[in-house]
Formats: sequence, structure tokens, C-alpha cells
Amino acid sequence: MEDEEIAFKLVELYVREVSERGERRQMSLDSILNAYMYALKRLRNKEEEINNMKAIEEQPAGGEELEEVKYPPAAEEEEPDMLSE
Repeated sequence: MEDEEIAFKLVELYVREVSERGERRQMSLDSILNAYMYALKRLRNKEEEINNMKAIEEQPAGGEELEEVKYPPAAEEEEPDMLSE
């Protein structure tokens, strides 16, 4: 399944869950599009995020100092603010 289709299905599920629970009175088109773009971006960065998680797992345990691993990876563009609406 393509990333675009997975992102669409995730947003579709999110909208359905929110509407069934009545948690929000209104969802704007912008908030739905932001959710889709955010999900799509995370799906496209999944390999890098998996590698970051593996790097964290490979860090030595115990009293040794851990190397900083950025998670989620720094993006060139600003992430949409999903909680502002």
C-alpha cells in the first residue's frame, strides 16, 4: 500500500473517531489537510525514524553517557501545529 493511501486511511479513521466521540464540534478543512500532510511526512520518514530507534537501542546501558539521537528527525520545514485548533 502506498504512503498516500495509508495517510488517507489514518486521517479517515481519525475523523471518524473524533466525530463518533463528539470531542470536537467542528473540524476545518485546514486541520484535516494538516493531519494528512503530517501523517504522510511521518510515513515517508519511517526508515530514518526506525534507524534512529535502532541507534537508541544499541546505546550502552548503565552509567555510561548516551549519545544524543534526535527523534523525530529535524525537518527543513516547520511541522504543522496539530493541537492549535
